[in-house]
Amino acid sequence: MSESSSFRLSADFPHAALPEVFGVVTAADPLDLNGQSGLPGSILGDALRIKGWQHFPAQIDLPNSEEPRASFAVIVNLSELERLMRDFIRPGIFWVCRGQVFQTFFGHQEPKHLGSWDRFTNRPPTKLHASGNLSLLDQPATAFLCSTKCPGDKILEAYEWARHQCDTGGTVISGFHTPVEKDVLAILLRRGANILWVPARDLPKSVPKELKSTDDEGRFMILSPFTYGKIIRPSRESCSLRNRFILNYSSARYIPHIAKGSSLATDLEDHLI
Repeated sequence: MSESSSFRLSADFPHAALPEVFGVVTAADPLDLNGQSGLPGSILGDALRIKGWQHFPAQIDLPNSEEPRASFAVIVNLSELERLMRDFIRPGIFWVCRGQVFQTFFGHQEPKHLGSWDRFTNRPPTKLHASGNLSLLDQPATAFLCSTKCPGDKILEAYEWARHQCDTGGTVISGFHTPVEKDVLAILLRRGANILWVPARDLPKSVPKELKSTDDEGRFMILSPFTYGKIIRPSRESCSLRNRFILNYSSARYIPHIAKGSSLATDLEDHLI
């Protein structure tokens, strides 16, 4: 590997889901990364907890170092993280955006692109990408799927089920793609329920306007099992792969109707094989 990538980075995210954007802040002072003497990492961890920023254990392995250095992976925007790092006299941040790692410096030095996150981790390639409240991944989720063609009585049952999820604070994972799924999403958005949306494509670069307030409330997350930039619009194949991912991920399922001969019926058959 090149000199700029002779170290390793890793972080322990729920379900190994890689957030769309986050910073890795080393709590050590690695001399080969032009470190300076700063406040102890334990105080930095306390500051992150006080601010209420989502952060996760991370490590940086340096050449010729016997022990990995304790670090933090912090989910917050870059400008806020830079202000915190100035207070703690940390000279730079590893900023990860859509799977690409940049070393960001204070002052006028330009950020340096170091390559993909997977290149640094010494782990299998990341298969799950996420945007939103990562803590939702720690909660059991119910898969909601429904065929495009659905009888009226089953539609009403689905609406009632959705209202119950709102009342009980349930967590629902779905592609919210078919008409009934979209109607149920509208009910879930109103109050109470947690929502895991899995589009049949890579992560969209922005949260849809109608989902923004739910995202701000911490009740919303986007998950994608697709590589960045590889699938930019849904296809029949990607919808099928998405449905199978949802079924494998969920701890329970609610499927009000499966139309005979539908793609959903095939997906369920394949899932049971």
